[in-house]
Amino acid sequence: MLLGLNSGCVAATVNSTTTQSNTNYIIGYYINPNDTPISEINFKALKSAGITDIYVLVTNNNYLPVLSEAQKKTDAVGIRTNAWVYPGFSHASQVAQMKIGVQLDVETYNMPAYLLQILAMRLATYGQTFSLTVKPDGWDGNQYYYLIAPLCDYIVPQLYVGEYRQGNTGLTNKVKNYNQIYNLYDIIFPGKIVAGLETYQSDKNTTPKNLSTLSAEIKAVKPYTHGIILFRYGLSNFNG
Repeated sequence: MLLGLNSGCVAATVNSTTTQSNTNYIIGYYINPNDTPISEINFKALKSAGITDIYVLVTNNNYLPVLSEAQKKTDAVGIRTNAWVYPGFSHASQVAQMKIGVQLDVETYNMPAYLLQILAMRLATYGQTFSLTVKPDGWDGNQYYYLIAPLCDYIVPQLYVGEYRQGNTGLTNKVKNYNQIYNLYDIIFPGKIVAGLETYQSDKNTTPKNLSTLSAEIKAVKPYTHGIILFRYGLSNFNG
């Protein structure tokens, strides 16, 4: 897999915004193995670019071989593996037994309807990281973060400025607001918000963002978040 311009972009940004005192800051990368096979990814290059975690899209049918292959490669370079799953995934307990984290993607306008499934997956993954990626509250309806925050290790708002027509000021204000609202959760569960960022202009324009643009977005959210996760990082063979 060719990482393209974003590999250098992330490395430069991580080096300039992440200090030694914040060694637990997450720099994540979403992987769809249907478009970019695990075998084609240079994990040493990802590690060099500053990636700490990968989130691999899996289903009930393919989770075991895909995650086993990914974990073998990430363990070799010191990157954490997480399963990226959608509602209906029924093997969270088995994934947790592999010492792999689980991220549930819940894109909905009726979050309360998913609370029981979220709670069940939290219980099934006990002892491993469980996170939720969701629509950005306020930008895209009421996402009931106050209900889901106690049920996960961290929330990943999809802060895709190109889709919601928000600039860096809007991005900064949004994550600052999250930090203030969930200050109590930050005390009890430090680092509740991890920002999801897109590395391209928008769904209608998949031109990769340049160094200054992506750096500005990362710097905008970093003071108020426990990490970032990049969607379509490198744009390598990704169709969706």
